Amino acid sequence: MRHTPHRIALFLLSFAVAGAACAYPEYRVTIVGPPGSSAADINGAGAVVGSYPVGGATHGFINRGKGLVRLGALGTSSGAVAVNDKGEVLGNWVGAGGQLRGFIYSCGRQRDIGVIGSGSVYSDINNAGYTIATSYTDSDPSSHLRAPNGRLTAIGHLPVEHPITQVYALNNRNQVAGKSGPLAFPEQPYRAVIWTRGTLRDLGDFGLTPNSANAINDRGQATGFAAVLAGGVHDRVAYLYSNGRLESIDNRTAIEPRYSEGFGINHHGHIVGYSDHLQGFVWRGKRMQGLNALVDPKPGWNITDAQAINDAGQIAATAIRNGVQYAIRLDLIRPHGLADPALDADQAAEVAAATAQSSAQAAALARAEAEGQAREIVQPVAQ
Repeated sequence: MRHTPHRIALFLLSFAVAGAACAYPEYRVTIVGPPGSSAADINGAGAVVGSYPVGGATHGFINRGKGLVRLGALGTSSGAVAVNDKGEVLGNWVGAGGQLRGFIYSCGRQRDIGVIGSGSVYSDINNAGYTIATSYTDSDPSSHLRAPNGRLTAIGHLPVEHPITQVYALNNRNQVAGKSGPLAFPEQPYRAVIWTRGTLRDLGDFGLTPNSANAINDRGQATGFAAVLAGGVHDRVAYLYSNGRLESIDNRTAIEPRYSEGFGINHHGHIVGYSDHLQGFVWRGKRMQGLNALVDPKPGWNITDAQAINDAGQIAATAIRNGVQYAIRLDLIRPHGLADPALDADQAAEVAAATAQSSAQAAALARAEAEGQAREIVQPVAQ
């Protein structure tokens, strides 16, 4: 699945110049949020979640294609960060005294799922209802996997002095992607990591730090950023991690200044994210392509970043038109029709174990979700 530090931040805004457009647009743009909104995630059915400003605060939303459903605010402010294929939405909200807490919106209702430590930032939810969060106690981040019944499992740290760990993505096998390393100044030498059943795996590097794993699919492939030495000391490149190997997907030469980052990955291994030379990009196995060059240029869209991509190739992104920011969904005009890649036997067994429930339970939950969605107040979104 997919989740990034940028998605967790509720107020990210990027302004840049749109790229050149292709002769035959590949994607159709649909606005899914009101002015000022930003997209955070997309599920397999194309439902997009994100946040938008309301007065001096923010509220989360979900748009399943029929219009905006405002999730409201449990406290002073809230935002949606992830959605699973059942339509359950994960978000964060600000409680009394500024305490950061989590919520889940399902079956038409929003419920508090509490706080870990003195404050916690939730970042992803999988199809079984497991969530992940980074908690903050005395300013030292640690991370947890939270079961649907509230049971917490500590992710742990790499074996370093004064360790901190932050998590961003969770797949249906309960693997967690993030970063871990020592608390050091002025910059933390984070390592990109994947946690699997109690073990943290360091994904390696291109010779430098910091690095991060921002998204992971059910095949265990991941993306994020890894530091490189090129034109500047803070250069980084988006990567694909697959079969134990880290591969840069930024096709610029090693001597050029480079700043790119992968934010989302689907089960085909396709990646979306941000690059300083393309802004929002998609990588489908060959080269990074700027999304601004893959949409009709006439409406004047500038797609500043892409946060998530589903297996149908739909993308949740944030874009600017006429100086106004919107959450958008990009749909392939000619769907690729790729068959879903098969998991190996062990991967399939892990998914089955994590999502196991009786047919009666599944039917009851599906009915409750359908009834909840029927009660929702859906607001049209102007295009």
